[in-house]
Amino acid sequence: MNIQFALDTDSDPTVWLGLPLLDGRGAGRERRKWARRVAEVVWGLAEEGPAGKEEVKVLARQLEATAELLPQTLPVHQAFVYLPDPRRDFLTFVVHIDVSEGETESTLAQLVQKDTPGALQDPEVVDFDTELGRGMRSVRYFVSAKAGEICCSVNYAWRVEHLGIDVVLRSISDNVGWITANVEEFDAFAHSLSVLAPED
Repeated sequence: MNIQFALDTDSDPTVWLGLPLLDGRGAGRERRKWARRVAEVVWGLAEEGPAGKEEVKVLARQLEATAELLPQTLPVHQAFVYLPDPRRDFLTFVVHIDVSEGETESTLAQLVQKDTPGALQDPEVVDFDTELGRGMRSVRYFVSAKAGEICCSVNYAWRVEHLGIDVVLRSISDNVGWITANVEEFDAFAHSLSVLAPED
C-alpha cells in the first residue's frame, strides 16, 4: 500500500512538534535549518532562557540527529516530538499506518503489544474513542535487550473504519518516571488527532 494518509493535530505546536522526515538532495541542510529554528523558538518561549548559546545548539543537534536517524531505524510514516521543557529530554512519537486486517479487537491488542512477550508485568490497557475511531492504548514496561535497562512504551492504535486503515502511535523511553508522569498529556494529544486523507 502506498500510504497517502497523514495525521493532523490542534495541539500546541510549540510542545508537540512535527518532525520532518526528509531524504534526497538538500535534506541535511533542511534538517539543520529546522532543528536550529525550533531550538531557538522553544528556548525563546521557556520561562527561563538558556544559560548560554550552547544549550540552544545542543537541543538543535539532538533534534537534527533524531530527524536524520529515525527513518533509518524504524518503519515510520510520520513523527512528533513532545518537548514541553527544553531542559528535559524530549520524547519522540512515531506513527505507522497500514491497511486494516483481521478482527478489530484482536488487531488493536496486537498493535499496542498487549500480549507481546517480554513485559515485566501485564501492560495497562484501556479502550477509547476519538475522532480517528475506535482505539486502544497500552503502557508497557520491559527490559531493553539493547540497553539492558527498564524501559516504558506508550502505544496507541486505532482502526479507522471508513478509510480501511489501522494507525499506530508509539513512544519508548528508558526515563520511566518521565514517560509515565505524562500519560495524561499523551492521551490528550491522541484525542486531538485527525486524519488528513489524500483529498484533503
